[in-house]
Amino acid sequence: MVAAAVWDHLGGMPGMRMMLDTLATLGEGGRQLRNRYCFQPMMQPGEMKRTFVAQGLLGVTESQLMIRMDYQSFDDLWAPIAAGEGPLGKFVASLDAAERARADAAVRDAYQAGRPDGPRSFANVAWACRGIVP
Repeated sequence: MVAAAVWDHLGGMPGMRMMLDTLATLGEGGRQLRNRYCFQPMMQPGEMKRTFVAQGLLGVTESQLMIRMDYQSFDDLWAPIAAGEGPLGKFVASLDAAERARADAAVRDAYQAGRPDGPRSFANVAWACRGIVP
């Protein structure tokens, strides 16, 4: 059996999209990051299944996996990114001090959505696929 899973960055990770969409409004670098991040290989519905079938696997099935990601506050969400984790963190780390402050404030505003800082929960979807080697 061959199996794989990948996050649905385009439509299945609303917390991540909130951050990417916010950064995209701040400049071209954010727009480019969003375009790269949301359209990576195997993230579109059916794409991984088609690839498995094209590779000759049998009995290929695709499904969605959903989990919730819970955050206690904006800082809980933002700390790994502010520390440079992942593509989003690397992008934020590349910003000069003024751009970084602007990005931090804009994403904080999006997270808070006009409400006090505090817990938030985001449902997140991954595409999963499996097939049998003949």
